[in-house]
Amino acid sequence: MDDADMMHGGDWHGEDLAGWLVGEKLHGCRVFWDGSRLWTRGGCEVRIPHGWAEALPGARLDGELWAGYGGFKTAMLATNYGRFTPAVRLMVFDVDGPGNFEERQDAARRLVDGLDFAEIVTHVPCPSTAAAIARMLEVQATGGEGLVARHPGNRYRAGRTREVLKLKTAVGEIGACSAGPLREMCHV
Repeated sequence: MDDADMMHGGDWHGEDLAGWLVGEKLHGCRVFWDGSRLWTRGGCEVRIPHGWAEALPGARLDGELWAGYGGFKTAMLATNYGRFTPAVRLMVFDVDGPGNFEERQDAARRLVDGLDFAEIVTHVPCPSTAAAIARMLEVQATGGEGLVARHPGNRYRAGRTREVLKLKTAVGEIGACSAGPLREMCHV
């Protein structure tokens, strides 16, 4: 299990996001639960707490380890060295399975419901590209990295897809709409 087995999005280049589903892009460490073990995108097994292995479902979950805003180092220590703290959570954003994204998100929610160390990264319908940009700026103003937009009809498949897009501005230029389509579309 490694990077090649996961679905990856691309950077947003001005596509119309009306009707897409948007959720926060977390600054953590990407991981994949294969139904019995947790893997990094580099193909290394993560030494998870004993209780996690017993509680996680047999389904294949895509997500990341996240330790809150400013907690990247804590998430990295958990991922690389098995040094888990109560701040580290498994944030699930997809399930490798059948159905469109909304169906998979509902399935993921049911699979991790009741787990005190895991939760779903909620995605909501986006009425317009301008609304997505405004939401991205709100997320960044609170310390977040940006957004991920997902086409509601996308199917889970390994590799890159343009049906999953990352929206973020350059570090240190939050609110400045520093690059490409954001500069033209954003008036902050």
